[in-house]
Amino acid sequence: MKRHNILSILCAAVILTGCQQISEEYVPAEAIITSAETTAAETTAATTEITTETEPVITEKTVSFTALGDNLIHSSIYKQAARRGAESGKDYDFEYAYAGVADLLDTADITVLNQETLICNDMIEPSTYPCFNSPKALGDYMAELGVDVFTIANNHTLDQGTKGLTYCLAYYDENKFMRVGAYRDHADRENIRVMEKNGVKVSFLAYTESLNGLSLPADTPLEIGRTDTDVMKSEIAAAKEISDICVVSLHWGTENSSVVEDYQRTEARELAEAGADVIIGNHPHVLREIEIFENSDGGDTICAYSLGNFISAQSVGTNLIGGVLDFDVSVDEGREPEISGYTFIPIVTHYDHNYSNIRLYKLSDYTPELASAHGVRANSRFDYDYIIEYLTDKGLYEAE
Repeated sequence: MKRHNILSILCAAVILTGCQQISEEYVPAEAIITSAETTAAETTAATTEITTETEPVITEKTVSFTALGDNLIHSSIYKQAARRGAESGKDYDFEYAYAGVADLLDTADITVLNQETLICNDMIEPSTYPCFNSPKALGDYMAELGVDVFTIANNHTLDQGTKGLTYCLAYYDENKFMRVGAYRDHADRENIRVMEKNGVKVSFLAYTESLNGLSLPADTPLEIGRTDTDVMKSEIAAAKEISDICVVSLHWGTENSSVVEDYQRTEARELAEAGADVIIGNHPHVLREIEIFENSDGGDTICAYSLGNFISAQSVGTNLIGGVLDFDVSVDEGREPEISGYTFIPIVTHYDHNYSNIRLYKLSDYTPELASAHGVRANSRFDYDYIIEYLTDKGLYEAE
């Protein structure tokens, strides 16, 4: 069943499940004919014929996805991990920060994360805003939690220059982690990343609008996906030639604005017409609406214009409210992909005074008491009602 309206989202306690169909192939039975020989006195033969109708073969296949926002690692987060690691004999221990949402990352067939900060393979010291670099223990832990695809095309991709980006690519490749959006050279870029799950091939592309005023030098073979519409459409078309579902990550929009810009709606539809089935937006560090629309070929595209921050140590209330998007995409021979199930799970980044004890909570586990004690209160209004009002205004929360 198609869904063409804007996504209606429930809070974390209410999870909508997709309408999966179990594939069973029935072998048609041959007609069975039984003849009875007659006696000499009988002149008729009794024949019994049993027939069975062939059951339709169900060919629909479904892939479940989890999409995450910006993993924005400020010094408060990695220094906290270093302190906790020292207590347990590790260089870094990020478990405390992510424990509250860890169970959300390993349930889907494919989990996609925007890794906002570089991971320079521990060849460069960790650093914070404005030029980020995170320890490789962070990436290791994200993969351990269940992240399958790291998108790395964003405005911080060149924070450590071409040397840092080269180290970063080496980190992902040495660990055999799928990275998308930055490439060693043009041949690497043309090697479109494809993952197969449940007999369905899924391709991944990633692009960024900005590099914070930086650019690649002319003599480097390195490439970064940029939001050139014609290039994106061409690469999406190429991706769909070798996959059933195409997932596109876009680092776009105005930072700290929850308003979807007109050009984004236009661009989303252009990319959908080119073959994008899933569009995961990031960069604003705040939530934006989620939309599902039908393409001219009859298929569905789901577009999350921004999933906000997955985690950060930012100081404005709206930067601390994010979400995890779960959805299913079903494919069937002869039909375009359909979005067959989806849910949005609000999450909150909480910290105490002076950015201490940073950790994530599902909204369903968060309390008014915690919200009132949030360290961000020194910077902006922040309480439980503030969170609910913000989510409701964006169409991302409905009270039970």
